[in-house]
Amino acid sequence: MNASLRSHYLEVLGIPEFLYIQAGIQDLNVPKIETQCLVIETKTSHSFCQTGKNQDFLFKILGAIGLEESDIKCVSINTDNLNQTLERYNAKTVLLMSVDLKPSSYKHFSTHHPSEVLTNERFKREIWEVLKKVKQCLK
Repeated sequence: MNASLRSHYLEVLGIPEFLYIQAGIQDLNVPKIETQCLVIETKTSHSFCQTGKNQDFLFKILGAIGLEESDIKCVSINTDNLNQTLERYNAKTVLLMSVDLKPSSYKHFSTHHPSEVLTNERFKREIWEVLKKVKQCLK
């Protein structure tokens, strides 16, 4: 639906357009970004969204469950932007790599950030258990 048609419908219904926009209803014509695995972190100095050892490690561990780099979208967000970020993507699975982010769906998984795993060997087993669940969800 284009903006002028929407404005016309709102006018006919007697609804001021500013109320419609404030309610957070988005343009339905905006396509969602398709991905197999959306990986989300909160803003950090050790971001896996930038080329480096954290990103390399992330791609290696996700490669271990059969994902290729083209199957993965990485984003770095502020904690309060999680819902807005999730609305922009159509992801088969979501991997939340921050203690500040909580899963809200059966296809959301929470685990340690790659920078934590690289500095603490004991997290490797925990992250592997989560990745096995992600792999099951991708089937």
